[in-house]
Amino acid sequence: MNAKDAESEISHWDFGRDVAETVKLQIELLLNYIVKSVKNREEKRTRYLLPLKYLVCYAENSGLQDILGMDATQEKKFASLLKKKIGKSNVDAPQFIVFCRKTLFLEAKEINWEANVWYVEKLNISPERYSLSSTIESFSFLDIRLEDNRKMLQEYMKYLFTVTNLNLGTIRIKQTYIKEFLKYLEKQERAITTIDANSVKEYFENLSIQRISPQSYDNKIQAVTIFLQYLQMKDYVNHFVIPVFFYKKKSYPKNHEVRDLDKKLDLLMLHLSEFPEQLRIMSLILLYTGINKGKMFLLRNADFYYENEDSWMKVPGTNRSVPIPDIIHLLVLRYSEKNHIDIERLLFLNRDKKYTARSFEEAITKQCLKYGILDGEYIFKGNGYQKELCKALYQNGTSIQAIREYMGYSTDETVKKYIGWVDEEVARKSDELFKQEERSLGGNLLMAKYEKMNEANRRESERKIQLAIAEIHRTVSEGKTISVSELSRNTGLSKGFFYKNEQVRSLLNEEKEKQDQGTLAQIKREVRDKSLEKQVELYQREIKRLLDENENLKKENRKLVRALNKLQKDAK
Repeated sequence: MNAKDAESEISHWDFGRDVAETVKLQIELLLNYIVKSVKNREEKRTRYLLPLKYLVCYAENSGLQDILGMDATQEKKFASLLKKKIGKSNVDAPQFIVFCRKTLFLEAKEINWEANVWYVEKLNISPERYSLSSTIESFSFLDIRLEDNRKMLQEYMKYLFTVTNLNLGTIRIKQTYIKEFLKYLEKQERAITTIDANSVKEYFENLSIQRISPQSYDNKIQAVTIFLQYLQMKDYVNHFVIPVFFYKKKSYPKNHEVRDLDKKLDLLMLHLSEFPEQLRIMSLILLYTGINKGKMFLLRNADFYYENEDSWMKVPGTNRSVPIPDIIHLLVLRYSEKNHIDIERLLFLNRDKKYTARSFEEAITKQCLKYGILDGEYIFKGNGYQKELCKALYQNGTSIQAIREYMGYSTDETVKKYIGWVDEEVARKSDELFKQEERSLGGNLLMAKYEKMNEANRRESERKIQLAIAEIHRTVSEGKTISVSELSRNTGLSKGFFYKNEQVRSLLNEEKEKQDQGTLAQIKREVRDKSLEKQVELYQREIKRLLDENENLKKENRKLVRALNKLQKDAK
């Protein structure tokens, strides 16, 4: 088709064609939206108006009743028509259908729960239900072929969104598991409304021979069972007993801890200076604040502030702030300034999109492989780095209760587990046991052995103390910056020893304070100055917002006064 013919096709719209009324209204809404929102004339004509014209033709010829109800087969037929009519062009039929679906779903006054794709933006989900570690934009039902199966799943998903408080990530998993079950039924050309206990048993048996973990197997049968119980409660499915406990497998919790994590984190720290600036700052925030990755992805420029001579970071999604080192605050301030990041914008974006757990893992792993460290192993798994921070805080003399408050944990037990408090209790109980044995039969012999062993431990401890002190003095005398990681490597002593032993820690803190005094003062001044500038900008924005609001109220007031005067005149 040449440009002249295309122009002629686009300019004429016949709304009197034999098309379903719902489709006519949808085409009109799309047409208005395209005219208002797409500014480029060529793009508007070729990528939107012309495909929309052929969508009307397809709706007339196929008897399509609702664009939001188009299934995968209808999509393919429309794409085929578009290709035949337009030929090679920059029009992407699937992308155009996505545009139509999303626009119609979001622009509708009410949520269309019968649509084959739901867009999260329209579902009025409270912020705390969003998945922090992944971005979920839509939920699709297109891959469910049979109409009854699709309707039952949509009905259940509506219940999950509107009645339960499950987060989006959990709902996505449940939908995936149920889809697997429905597709299994569709291979047998069966609708879910016709199933019985034998059908469910066959599916569970089929699942049991697949190469999946017992935990995944149990999760899948649990999701399907709850789905079926919901349908039974609504009388969509015949009532029959589902003996889920009979089918469940024994599973054991997996240990996701990274072996020698403290050493691997040290190695990562040594090479962080070689990483891109954004990943370097993100890694430092995780390591020095202990917040989880999902919350870090939501950090905004305004979440970092300076108050009472200290740097603070507001933890997204909570009502708490945590103190942070001034140097990290300074790095964030310089980074946001250099990249012109607005105060209210997200600090860290992955190609203009919010980071997800997977994209962050891929970015870190890529850098590790690039610099030949950790064999590409990802070490920010689970909450391992949070455990290391808890240990460091505890070794520095921070109480368990203070660590709990800082980390935002609900109980002390989590902190105790992370810092190995149980191991300390075992050591203390052992010491008590030896003292009791001293007074029991044969206790003198045992106590003699214990004292001999204790004396050897004291001598070894003294040797370590002297070795650590000598290394600290040597580092200072050579004018080098004191680093616990470097001291640990040079002496062979653990990092914990430098924090835990009071004599060594006292000297370490004293020498580090001397070294850092001038640098820290300079950093604090720069942080304070830049933070004040940012605070002034925030105040100016708030003042502007209030002035605009005040002006709008004045306009509204003038309208009301005029309306009142008119009513008074009419009354006379």
